[in-house]
Amino acid sequence: MEKLNFNIFHALNSHFEVSVSGPTGSSSFHKVSSFVEFPSAPLWFYLISSLLKTLRLARSERPNIVFCGSGAAILAGYFSAKLTGAKLVCYLHGLDIVAKSIVYQLIFIPLIKKSDLLLVNSRHTCNLALRAGFDSGRIKILSPGTFIPEHTDSLHLKRSFCKKYKLQDVPFLLIAGRITKRKGIEEFIVHVMQKLVSQHPELTLVVIGDEALQAIKQHDGVKEKIVQRVYALGLQDNVRFLGGVDDQTLSAAFFSAKMLVFPVLDLANDVEGFGMVAIEAAAHGLCSVGFSVGGVPDAISTEKSGWLVEPGHYDEMRDVILDKLKVNSLDKITSETCIDFAREFEWKKFNEKLYAVLNEETV
Repeated sequence: MEKLNFNIFHALNSHFEVSVSGPTGSSSFHKVSSFVEFPSAPLWFYLISSLLKTLRLARSERPNIVFCGSGAAILAGYFSAKLTGAKLVCYLHGLDIVAKSIVYQLIFIPLIKKSDLLLVNSRHTCNLALRAGFDSGRIKILSPGTFIPEHTDSLHLKRSFCKKYKLQDVPFLLIAGRITKRKGIEEFIVHVMQKLVSQHPELTLVVIGDEALQAIKQHDGVKEKIVQRVYALGLQDNVRFLGGVDDQTLSAAFFSAKMLVFPVLDLANDVEGFGMVAIEAAAHGLCSVGFSVGGVPDAISTEKSGWLVEPGHYDEMRDVILDKLKVNSLDKITSETCIDFAREFEWKKFNEKLYAVLNEETV
């Protein structure tokens, strides 16, 4: 979400004069002179501080558009728009609609519904919004974008990554992103990885990311539970947790992995709104296998970038991975087809679409 909002800022800044209201430290990234910052925790202080500081900024700058990067920002965004008469735009992820919080559902959702324009990250999020009673005429689907990296250094990055993490000559699967219950990592290890290792003892699962302790839905302790499960199954030599890494290391991991695994669970109040990591993987030429849950079908093309499996069908997911591990696997999906699919989501195209819909609001 942070990467998405960073690129939204750049898109807006190329067409509009932008003021920024963001968490402490955000000014080191955006470099605009008109901004306010506030702590992101604790939650109550974030809500009060962001509201008061954003109102003060809005009163000073008198914006034409107030843009909220997620539903969590709607409190400050709505009242700033009301104060100045600005158009209110809110970008929604799946969890922004179904978050299981009485306060959020009673206060935030009604304010989000008052937005002049609602941008949603996938068809699934759009359907969630419609089922929640949002005005269909105000909704537009705008999936997050990606950069297509230079592939000339891919071999060097791969060698450096594998050497650093002692993965030379070891095929590995990759899971990347925030570690939450929704990601299905523990279930994948139990139902798939355990069986894969019985046939490919050298196979490794690399997990990149940490818990999302400041998200709307808290997941404290999920990683620890997964680690305990790994040791209980005797897979500690086959599952590696790298924690949070920088963009270059993540890019190297995409170049190095055999396949991205996206075993998302189908949970009622904790949805995968899109599946940005699958698009980033495709941009590196890396194919994905994932459950057809939430917005994941928008992020994985069965013709170009990977395989979609029905939720909970772990044996089918295992078979897809086993086929990919074959030396002479005849995949119709190649590095080139993955990159071709990712080009549909380049940030340049995202920026053009964003400007087009916002321009409609200001005409």
